[in-house]
Amino acid sequence: MIWVTIDKFGGYFLLFISNLILARLLMPEDFGCIAMLHVFLAIADIIMHGGFGAALIQKKNPTHIDYTSVFYVNLVVSIGLYLTLFFTAPAIAQFYSMPLLSKILRVQAVVLIISSFSVVQLSILRKNLKFRAIAIRNVLSSFLGLLVCIPCAIWGFGVWSLVINIIVARVSGIVLLWKASDWRPTWEFSFASVKELFGFGGFMLLSSIISTIYNELQSLLVGKLYSATDLGYVNQAKKLEGIPSGALSSVVTQVSFPVFSKLQDNIMAMKNGMKKNIKSIQYINMPMMFLLMVIAEPLILLLYGERWAQSIPYFQILCMSRLFGVVVPLNMSVIGAKGNGGLYLITQLIKCAFSIAIIVLSIHHGIYALMFALAIIPLFDFIICSIVNRRLINYGLFEQLGDIIPVLMIALIIAGLTYFIKYVFPWNQYVIMVIQTILYVLLYVGVTKLLKFEAFGVYYDVLMKNMRIKK
Repeated sequence: MIWVTIDKFGGYFLLFISNLILARLLMPEDFGCIAMLHVFLAIADIIMHGGFGAALIQKKNPTHIDYTSVFYVNLVVSIGLYLTLFFTAPAIAQFYSMPLLSKILRVQAVVLIISSFSVVQLSILRKNLKFRAIAIRNVLSSFLGLLVCIPCAIWGFGVWSLVINIIVARVSGIVLLWKASDWRPTWEFSFASVKELFGFGGFMLLSSIISTIYNELQSLLVGKLYSATDLGYVNQAKKLEGIPSGALSSVVTQVSFPVFSKLQDNIMAMKNGMKKNIKSIQYINMPMMFLLMVIAEPLILLLYGERWAQSIPYFQILCMSRLFGVVVPLNMSVIGAKGNGGLYLITQLIKCAFSIAIIVLSIHHGIYALMFALAIIPLFDFIICSIVNRRLINYGLFEQLGDIIPVLMIALIIAGLTYFIKYVFPWNQYVIMVIQTILYVLLYVGVTKLLKFEAFGVYYDVLMKNMRIKK
């Protein structure tokens, strides 16, 4: 989990640095253009993977021919998807009424073919819990993309600098991944192997497509109903909010799924693992989200400048959505690890039905209504997933809420106390932001230590253990 944390926070830190620099070199509509196309590339990427990556991890003893068969299927599918996007690019550009998007999509879609060379190697490394190699590869590739992207933006490449960033990061990531992995494909293929893996992977594929469409629906709707500039503001707020919360979600998902897959026959061990994960993750996530809501205005103005002031309320709403959003992938990991692909798909469909109903009720009331609708959807997702896990591992909604609510209440109360500091002391807003942050952290850690929160003890023990090792 430490290495996945280094991987995700390292990657998000580099993303943060690039956004910090590029936000002052590029316009909001440049970021909006990339966000408009992301939904199509994300869905194509999911189809290319075909759920095979998850199937290889979930299968107890995959063979070499399983791996080679998946490798060639992914390669062929990625080429087909690239050609599909290449020829439909003009129609997609017409949908948004932006002709430039056609050229951008035709170039950027090359990453689908590039990414097909990573699926098997990543699955092998994750299955064997070799997250150190993955972390080093991901951070280095992100850094190389950033190293090329920033000069391009300075030289006036505009939106193309963002495309170059993505392509360079993917290519360098493949090179580093193949150096880190000993596995190589051979000229072997088995339709029987593909059929067996697709039995589970097919359900995971459909579930991932549904999940991806929902996750990208925000960009699709804002880009179509409003403007590229509005989407640029929303997307920049999403990127900043995603640095801490997205990293936490990724850590939880990437570690919990392979670990729970190994424990799939031990219900008690899975439940205990879930309880410990939820308490530990929410101990960090909830106070972090409340603190970011409190300091949102000076934080965005300091990082991106006055040009991005319109992102502030979007950023606060997105932080609100992450209060429960981070435990949804953890619940879904349990469902997937149990090997019941049908149940996993049904759960995604129910979540999708609720999400669409809420979005339909909000889209005609303006962008803020849509954003608030998207903010409450993760709460419904959490309720649905926890009800399913009541049946699977006897860890349902009320027991999970019992583990979450104490942290929620403490974090909310301290957020309220620190928020009003700016009205008491008429100082520089950036000085107030620093004071609010320090005071929030001290109060939160002090109160949770005094109340003997289990998660505090977990992190304290890990910290002390690592200090003793270093000594």
